[in-house]
Amino acid sequence: MKNYDLNIRYGIHTIKVTFQAWNHKGYVTYQVHGNCKGNALLDVDDYDLYDTDFLENTARLVALDEEWFQMYLTDENGVETEIEEEWNYLNDYIVGVEIIDYVEEVSE
Repeated sequence: MKNYDLNIRYGIHTIKVTFQAWNHKGYVTYQVHGNCKGNALLDVDDYDLYDTDFLENTARLVALDEEWFQMYLTDENGVETEIEEEWNYLNDYIVGVEIIDYVEEVSE
C-alpha cells in the first residue's frame, strides 16, 4: 500500500489473510467498508470469514456447514494439501493479516 490516508473518514479497506500449514500456503482478500482504521481491522475471528465474499481466494476456503470449513493450500511446486477442520481451528492456520489497500468510499 502506498498511502494510508488517515484523513479519510469513510473508506474501503482491502484485507489479506494468509494461511499456512507446513510449507503449503494460500490467502483470501476481502473488503471492509466504513469508519474504522488500523489494528481493529487486523483482529480476524474464525467466524469473520464464514460468510465473507472474497475478492481473491487462492486458499479455496469454503464453509462446508456452520461447524466445518475446507481449504486447499499449495506449496511452491504446486502440490496441494487439503485442510478440513472445525471453524474454531481456522485461526491456527493464519500466519498473516494485513491491510493491502485503502480508498475513500464514494457515495453514489
